[in-house]
Amino acid sequence: MREEIIGKAAEFLKTELNKTVGFTDRTPRMVEYRIEHSFRVAHIAREIAKAEGFDEERMYVAALLHDIGYVKQYESPKDSSNHGREGAKIARLFFKSLGYSDAEVEEMCYGIAIHVDDTSDFEGEKTPFAITIGDADNIDRFDVYRIYEGLEFLKFSELPLSEQITLADKRINKLKQLREYPFGTKTGDKMWHEKVDFQLEFFNRLKNQLEKSDIEY
Repeated sequence: MREEIIGKAAEFLKTELNKTVGFTDRTPRMVEYRIEHSFRVAHIAREIAKAEGFDEERMYVAALLHDIGYVKQYESPKDSSNHGREGAKIARLFFKSLGYSDAEVEEMCYGIAIHVDDTSDFEGEKTPFAITIGDADNIDRFDVYRIYEGLEFLKFSELPLSEQITLADKRINKLKQLREYPFGTKTGDKMWHEKVDFQLEFFNRLKNQLEKSDIEY
């Protein structure tokens, strides 16, 4: 990977997202988190690219900017589901400025456009490369940090014991369903199963411990 290109992409991401601090739904920490998440996704995508023989630089750059659509302020969660398609529009000119060919740019942009809900507002091919951008995003969303983040968001430690057990049980059932989610590459599929299986083990152990936190008859 060319250091100059990676540096330009990283600077573009940070500069543009930092401009959104002060939006009604953007605290400085929320923007920092979005940037941190973007780098993690880029690292995951590069790991997949390396194993699958894809262009590592293009994969890293495309994945790094997969959430660049958040430079816009959205009125509702439903509206924000467009951030992939909006991001593709924003990223297209930047990718071209890096010297990538039109075909390379379109594949990168298509991957960004479809990473949210598998839908684009322009024609493209769901190549393994394009699909990997969304795959890497999903893999990060089911890694260790998200266990902590999710429990904190739900104020898990403040819930009554019965609700904690119910929540853990629901999470286990959901993870079992998600485990069968289709991925674009064997490498991505393997990474996904590792993350989901780790969460399944965590929540099964958590539920087991919680169920032993009261008297038995």
